[in-house]
Amino acid sequence: MRKKSVLILTLLFCSGIIFSQNPKGNLVIVGGALSPDNRNVYTRMIELAGGPEKASFAVIPSASGVAVQSWVSISKTLRSYGVKEENIHLINISVMDDDSTKDVDESKWAGNANDKRLARTVKACTGVWFTGGDQMRTMLALTLPDGKPTPVLEAVWDVYNQGGVIGGSSAGAAIMSEIMIGNGNSLGALQLGIIKDNGPENEETDALLLSKGMGFFPEGIVDQHFNQRARIGRLIVALINSKDRFKIAFGVDENTALIYSASERKIEVAGAAGVTVINAADAGVTYVKGLPDISNLAISYLENGDTYLVKTGELIPAAGKKATRGNEYYKREHPAQAGILSANGSTLRDVITINLIDNKGTDRVSNLNFTDDENAFLLTFTKKPASQGYYLENAREEDEYSVSDIRLDISPVKVTITKMK
Repeated sequence: MRKKSVLILTLLFCSGIIFSQNPKGNLVIVGGALSPDNRNVYTRMIELAGGPEKASFAVIPSASGVAVQSWVSISKTLRSYGVKEENIHLINISVMDDDSTKDVDESKWAGNANDKRLARTVKACTGVWFTGGDQMRTMLALTLPDGKPTPVLEAVWDVYNQGGVIGGSSAGAAIMSEIMIGNGNSLGALQLGIIKDNGPENEETDALLLSKGMGFFPEGIVDQHFNQRARIGRLIVALINSKDRFKIAFGVDENTALIYSASERKIEVAGAAGVTVINAADAGVTYVKGLPDISNLAISYLENGDTYLVKTGELIPAAGKKATRGNEYYKREHPAQAGILSANGSTLRDVITINLIDNKGTDRVSNLNFTDDENAFLLTFTKKPASQGYYLENAREEDEYSVSDIRLDISPVKVTITKMK
């Protein structure tokens, strides 16, 4: 099964499945771990699907290893926000058996994406939801071996082209972009680079696995669980190696949605955390002993209520946010933080907000990430004259931030440690 999926995904990467007709719809791209009580995300998605009375959703649990459980969960949540039960449809496509159902083997649903009856059900909906799990399962299930779309996938595109909303969380977010991140971590991507076909061991490597996604989101590469799993390194490597196709990449945090209007090319952020925008238009890369030395990336960060205009690159902060420049709250000349390329270290958010843009004590923050006892990657974040920050005060406990145009440089370094005398 795993060998077969790698073969098919390699074909997908070469052949492509994009057949957009200038979509009129919207995307709700969630970074994973979407809480049922995240009203900002759910009400916005339902509104884009026509409102509680008219919205109808097709739920595709193809990525999940527990397809029925995933369907039951999202169905219950949509109903709690007023969507009618008869307007929520299970599109029974799966490549894995759900052991919670004793009388049904869901792995036998693997070929159902070719079912024209299911395709008609999808096409009649105003919204489609892709569950979390393994994004490669969705690509395997909804595309043919030659990379062409199945009838169900064609129907999803019809919904999007006609003005409906396509949403997904975690794996359901990963499939949204044309270039899809399948696996890997930040340090592995920087050290080991990219693989597109490495046999059945693909799932075990730390290297960056790239494949073909659905292409609903045309503006750049998407990654998910972003801040929580320290994925900035792997997204940067994916972007730098795809600069001929894309200049921008978007990292979406957990319990947070990137909401994209295809007709307006506008992004809104809704939810509990943020979306990181990485711009490589002016970036350069050289290689030192096979390791990337990347300069002049531009980093922006948005939270709930913020807007980003893709065409111009303008960040519009949410109503009520105040500028940080000239009004910085912190004064830390040497802010302490651990490596941000590990999920156990400091977070990217903390580094660029409280340690940099809202900190009058320094214009530069360096962050060291060891790969072994003497080798590391040094990340340097610098305020530029054009850099801007905004905050919304929440009792100064956990302020909401927006950050625009911070410079990031990444260099491989060798570190010599000597004992102080």
